[in-house]
Amino acid sequence: MRFCLPLAALLLWLIPAFDGNARIAILTTFAPVHCFTANVAGDAADVSVLVPPNSGPHDYSFTPADIQKIAKADVLVINGAGLENWLQRGIKGAGGKNLLVVDTSAGIQLITGLDVRPLPGVRSEPDPDAGGPNPHIWLSPINAIKQVETIRDALVSRDPANAGIYRANADTYVARLKDLDAQIRTATASLPNKNLITFHDTFPYFARDYGFNVVATFEEFPGKEPSPRTIEVLRKTIATGNVSALFSEPQYSPKAMQVIGKEFKVPVVQLDPMETGDGAKDFYERVTRKNLDALVAAFHGVR
Repeated sequence: MRFCLPLAALLLWLIPAFDGNARIAILTTFAPVHCFTANVAGDAADVSVLVPPNSGPHDYSFTPADIQKIAKADVLVINGAGLENWLQRGIKGAGGKNLLVVDTSAGIQLITGLDVRPLPGVRSEPDPDAGGPNPHIWLSPINAIKQVETIRDALVSRDPANAGIYRANADTYVARLKDLDAQIRTATASLPNKNLITFHDTFPYFARDYGFNVVATFEEFPGKEPSPRTIEVLRKTIATGNVSALFSEPQYSPKAMQVIGKEFKVPVVQLDPMETGDGAKDFYERVTRKNLDALVAAFHGVR
């Protein structure tokens, strides 16, 4: 006896069952963007990071394995502002026509170049990066809020079934970032002066939003040793007496900066630009508060 299945039943048997609870795969580029995305996604999506915790986005070496990660992703969240230009080759190589690339710099007023504001009587070198945007947008909580909102809107559009979760998670996280913003404003409102000498051009957005002045940088960009002219400018800037500290970064050796600090009896204090790190859900708030404590202590003369 022949046994025949109805055509509709046969098709259902041949097609794998769709898992209505399947979660979208989100790939992020580095720690801050991963932190923002993880807070918005919560348990509704799978979030991973491309750049490992001990590497930074400026000097990351893209690998063939990264192309596979991109190919498996439904959403790719980037910082933007030119920081991850090395990704273009990987996105093209992955060939994912349905990949949603989320540029979190969208809608943010970008700063061009170093944005150094020399003190009176001190002439700085011409800015070699004057034509390009400064990518360090995440270091201002004001910008971080906009980045989170961009991520929220992208996830809602790609995964409308979980739109309510993404919106609620984003609201909760934005409220925490607004608290962080308020803490920074309160803590820095009465500082004796707000002149910064930073290791790289990493804090112009923070400076703009909280009333600081980046009066010089030790290195124009990561990996470029300061020129004799730059060292001369640093010495003249510190000699004005309007600089309370030199700010180094944990990702780079502070030894050369410490030589100048010792010469002028100015402390070298560490500020973390968050280019490396674990990217956990509390990462951004934890590191920002640590930076704030170090900044306030330096300006009040606490070593």
